[in-house]
Amino acid sequence: MFGNNAVGSNHGLKPFSKVSKWMPSFNNLDVSSVLSKFETCTAASQEEGICVPGAACSFFGGRPSGSCNVKNVCCVNAVASCGRTITLNNTYWQSPMTLPSSCSLTIKLDPTLLEQGQEIVQVRLDFMSFSIGQPNADGNCATDVFRVSGADNTVPEICGDNAGQHMYLDVPSTGTGMTSASSKEIYLSFQLGAQSSASRVWNIKVSMLAAGSKYLAPQDCLQYYTSPTGRVRSFNWQDVGGTATRQLNNQNYNICFRTELINRQRANEMCLSVCPVQNGGDAFLITTPTAATNPAAIAANAQAARDAAKLATAQTSLNSAQSTLTTAQTTLTSAQNAVTAATPANMAELQAAVATAQSNLKLAQSNLAAAQNALLSAGTNATPEQAQAVIDARTAVATAQADLTAAQAAANPPELIAAQTAFVSAQSSFNSAQSAFNSAQSSFNAAQLAYTTSSSAASAANAAASFSSSSGTTFTTTTTTFGRQEPPADVKAGDVTYGVCLYDYLLIDGGRDANNAVTDRYCGSQMNPANGGSNSVQVCTPIKPFRITYHTDGTEGAVTASANVLPATADTANTGFCLDFQER
Repeated sequence: MFGNNAVGSNHGLKPFSKVSKWMPSFNNLDVSSVLSKFETCTAASQEEGICVPGAACSFFGGRPSGSCNVKNVCCVNAVASCGRTITLNNTYWQSPMTLPSSCSLTIKLDPTLLEQGQEIVQVRLDFMSFSIGQPNADGNCATDVFRVSGADNTVPEICGDNAGQHMYLDVPSTGTGMTSASSKEIYLSFQLGAQSSASRVWNIKVSMLAAGSKYLAPQDCLQYYTSPTGRVRSFNWQDVGGTATRQLNNQNYNICFRTELINRQRANEMCLSVCPVQNGGDAFLITTPTAATNPAAIAANAQAARDAAKLATAQTSLNSAQSTLTTAQTTLTSAQNAVTAATPANMAELQAAVATAQSNLKLAQSNLAAAQNALLSAGTNATPEQAQAVIDARTAVATAQADLTAAQAAANPPELIAAQTAFVSAQSSFNSAQSAFNSAQSSFNAAQLAYTTSSSAASAANAAASFSSSSGTTFTTTTTTFGRQEPPADVKAGDVTYGVCLYDYLLIDGGRDANNAVTDRYCGSQMNPANGGSNSVQVCTPIKPFRITYHTDGTEGAVTASANVLPATADTANTGFCLDFQER
């Protein structure tokens, strides 16, 4: 676009058309036709120049580099100093050998100048090389900065590495601070701070576009691409690894794309994909994603929180059951000790006496049964002796019974019976406490397993959240985030609304994925319409003219909630974006 057709018939620029009247006669014999064409040429160094007679090149301080159009030279115009004013199209502003703290260039635009001839309405800057100090961790160009002033459009301050980038500057419709109403000036400047390790170098090609040129960028477009495919990057994006912030703050500009012919038909869609990286860089990292605004992480953390609450409840129940069991064990031990203390010292003898008494009772009962059977068998022939035998046997049973009762009373004194009763009660309480403890232990084990599982899932989701997409402008942690209509009874929802893609974002009007999921704003570490998506996808838009907007706020730090201000989490090491575009 800005090669051999940058000027001439396409732009209508004829800056040397009036030079012939004051050029030396020996160089002015037959150059009018050559001067009137004033075409762009490409030097052997691949620099863009203007095809003019050698005398004209010398007059304007140019550097001849090869021939063009038979008798003319390819005149490369380069300025390698500070404080200069240029008026010639296709001029290169190069960094001087010795750099001061401030270096500026003035672009003077005036159709009355011989070398311009027509009204210049736009200036295009091509950064052939551009390397100054990097931004600080907050994304500010605090050490080195490049500024543009005097243009009609807003041009952001930039720093870092920007070779291959370009800018369109709209020329004001009226002059400011100039003696001639038709004269305007645009100022380029570098401010360089103390940074011994920085390698500062630049080579900026200044192209002047006349009114009516077919290469003019649309209004409010800082960058303009006129091919069906290509690559677009945010300023200072580079494919380099590391954790340094490369995204610049206070960026707010439009990037426009001319609608091209595709198979002889106007394109009706433009698709964007993250560019491939080979050196560890991030092709898309605008606003560091966090678990606070990732649906999967929020759901996983909510489940882990619920399981943690259940585990805490189970732990409390287990502790209570343990305490009850310990008390029951103490009571049981005390009862056991009381039984031991109440047991007579001659318990063995007393128990033996009980056994003897029980044996005597059984014998007496057996003798009674035998006597009764004999009496019954005798019937009416029973003798008085048989009747007396029954009476004597009954007396013997009563005596044996009394002896057993006495033996048992001796072996079981009241204090022992009371101690044994207390022991039985303590044993029952201990058994109940043991059962409750076992149940509490089982519940605790289940709760601990559930928490271990959900905690591990939350950790994985939180880690994955740092490699996820964000979309839209806000995100609210509503109860639906937990995967259910209403929160469970043990969960306090506490909805929180965060600003997501609200402060730093890439705007693709009508952007949609292959499944027609549509959103306009994109940020995070993946370009994906799905909030929380773990991979970048191709995003296409049918809205013409094709345009995207890049916006960053003034800080990488957290945004604190206040009146009419939504909170946002802090950013870390954002890089900006690199996208490949294709019109279809």
